[in-house]
Formats: sequence, structure tokens, C-alpha cells
Amino acid sequence: MRRLFYQLLTFVLTIVVVIESERDHQYAHGPFGKAHLSVNLPNPFNCNRTIGLISRLFPMKSLRLTELQVSKVNYSNADQLTVTWTPIENPCKDDFIGVYFVEVPVTTGACDYADFEFVTATQTTSTWTMINLRRQLEFRFYSREKCMGPYQFIAKSPVVQPSNENEPTQVHLALGDQNDQMYVSYVTNSSAVIPQCQYGLSPSSLTSTVSGTSTTYNASNMCEGKANLVGPQNFIHPGYMHTMLMNDLRPSTTYYYRVGSNEHGWSSIYEFINRQSSKDDTVNLVAYGDMGLSPIQSGAKRTIDRVFAKAVSTNATAVLHIGDISYARGTGVLWDGFMTQIEPTTSRIAYMTGIGNHEYDHVTGGQNDPSHAPGPGGFRPTW
Repeated sequence: MRRLFYQLLTFVLTIVVVIESERDHQYAHGPFGKAHLSVNLPNPFNCNRTIGLISRLFPMKSLRLTELQVSKVNYSNADQLTVTWTPIENPCKDDFIGVYFVEVPVTTGACDYADFEFVTATQTTSTWTMINLRRQLEFRFYSREKCMGPYQFIAKSPVVQPSNENEPTQVHLALGDQNDQMYVSYVTNSSAVIPQCQYGLSPSSLTSTVSGTSTTYNASNMCEGKANLVGPQNFIHPGYMHTMLMNDLRPSTTYYYRVGSNEHGWSSIYEFINRQSSKDDTVNLVAYGDMGLSPIQSGAKRTIDRVFAKAVSTNATAVLHIGDISYARGTGVLWDGFMTQIEPTTSRIAYMTGIGNHEYDHVTGGQNDPSHAPGPGGFRPTW
């Protein structure tokens, strides 16, 4: 990376400006394609409040069990899944369906969802964008007796799970140290087999193969706050990150590649154009920052689509995400959702990242800060 910038005598830098207010950053959860403010109810801070929101003036009947059906029980990353049900009698305005880890207790875990959607009185379907979290999930319906008191469990769906927990996901290119190198990484649920990348000049002839290394991290590796607490709305195991280095790449040449293994399966075939080799070549870079996950941050999808279009149309050497990445702030499932959101770009163009204040904001746990910043914590100004 350093060599690339030393060689750049002429370059074109495109800046995509993204402005998201602090109000935008207060959106909570939503990795499965649901948008809702943290001030909405229910949320992790007050979903078991004592008084609910009444839909009818005097709902007196007891809750009646309904049944949740799903359009599929096995899915691939980013698939759409539809939940259907028969409406309950006397619904409350704050009835909701949530997606849960199967190990979360049914009767006491109403607030421990990974994502949720409020249900209207006549609603019978809900569509979710599924993420391969490398685990079993289920959908649950919660309401309140007479719209008062804590949430009560009404019904749940069959268990849904990834068709392949070791499906290669979150494919990501990054520049190597030399002009003829390109890193590629991806995520699965296991480090039991050697990760590989097959690449070549034609999608039907991936003649070169390189093996890579695998790594992961745990809650104890994080600095503080939600990030080192384990739970559906906090830290979840991120899977294993596999990294390979493609070598001997020709300059300004289109390559095709896939990642995975025979044992766990292969990704789709992707393509990228390797960077130029001459220091006199014009280099295009697309730089932007401050982007979270759509639809939680409403402009995120439009932003990454613009970045992708600009990078492809200008044959950009790299995309520079210069900080404030995902706004996950300790919520692990948001990272999985974010990496799925940007994969069409990161699998096509080298995607290089920088550190913003949201990556550099802690009071304790500084020994785990990879920047090794001096002092008791990272970026934490008085304001």
C-alpha cells in the first residue's frame, strides 16, 4: 500500500460525501432489513415496560395462539425469507415479531432478539433479508395480555438455518504490497480446512490456486462496552476470517476468482481488474466515510451503490472507506449485515479502510486497542 502511494505522481480522487447526523446513529438493530429508531418500542431498554399500547379500546379476550410459517427453512446469505401467520384476536399496537437465536429462552427472552418488526392489526406477512450468522434461528411472536404488563410468548416458527454454515461470505479484496499482488478474504464457520482461492484470466479457467491462513477473535479481545459482552445484541462469534494472497498478476488485467474449499464449498466466481504498474499512469480512487447499514441508516444503500458505480465507471484502483465503518458499536450481527451489504463492492474492487472516531472510542480496555494509542483510552473528547 505504501509503495503504491509513493509511486502516484498523478491521480484522480473522487470523494463521495456522506453526512449522517448523530440522530441517524441512534438507530438500533435492523441487520435483517428492518428500519426502526431506538426510541421505537419495543427496544432492548424498555421492551418489558409495564404498560403497553392498546389497539382497541377494551381488549378483554385472552391471547390466542397463532402459528408462524416460513417460506423456507434453509437459506443462503442475503436471501429473502417471508414469515406468515393468522392475526391474533385483540392485538396491541406494540405486538412484534422478532428473529432469535434458538438458545434464547422463549418465556423470558422477549427482549433478546437480533432484529424485530412491529405487527399491525391486519398484517399477515413479513419479509426478512437473511444473514448467514452461522447458527440456527427462529421467528417469535410476542404480545401482551390485555395490552398490559410484560411481553408474553404467542408463537414461533420452525427453526431456520443457513443451507451451509461454511458458505463463503463477506468476500473482500485488498491491495498487496506489490503491484502484482491482491489479497482476498472471506468468512466461514470453521477453520478445519485450508482456505483457498482459485483465479485465472477466464471464469472457465481458474488455473492458479493459492492457500491461506485463518484467524478469529473473541469477546475478551474487545476493549469495552457491548463489544465484550456476549449476546444477540452484543458480541457474537464472528466466524473465521480466511486470507489468501494472489501473486504474479498482470497490470491492468481482468482476473476471475472464487474462494472456499472442496470440503466446505465454493463462492460464486467474481472478477476484478488489477492495478496499473507504471508510476506515470493515472490512478482513480473513490474515497468516502461515515456509512452504516441500510435500512438502519437510510442513505447507506444509496451511498454504497454510488460508490460501486463510480468505482466501476472510472476503473478505480481502490475504494477508501476513511473511517466510521458500520456504526455497529458493539453489536456483532450488524457487522455481519454490513459486510454483506458491501460485498458486491468489496469482491470487485480493493476496499481499503481507515480509522475514524467510532473505531477509536473507548475508555477502558486500551490494551486490546490495535493502534496502541497512548493514555487511558482512545478518541473520547469532552464534547
